[in-house]
Amino acid sequence: MYSEYGKDSVLLGALAYNIGLGAVNKSSVIKKLKSGDRNIFKSYTSHCRYKGKWHKGLYTRRLTEIAALFIP
Repeated sequence: MYSEYGKDSVLLGALAYNIGLGAVNKSSVIKKLKSGDRNIFKSYTSHCRYKGKWHKGLYTRRLTEIAALFIP
């Protein structure tokens, strides 16, 4: 689905699995990547809400995902 984003496609796929395709396609993460800005740490880790509240476990998951899947 996100093959056009090259090395960022796996990271986007992981985010889509967790928050849904629609949410990723409207997110600031994909907007930044489309514009060529790869400074997505803050945008990526902002997807940590469950039932409208910030969730520490989701934040930890996002940190792990970006550490494992983001290729500089």
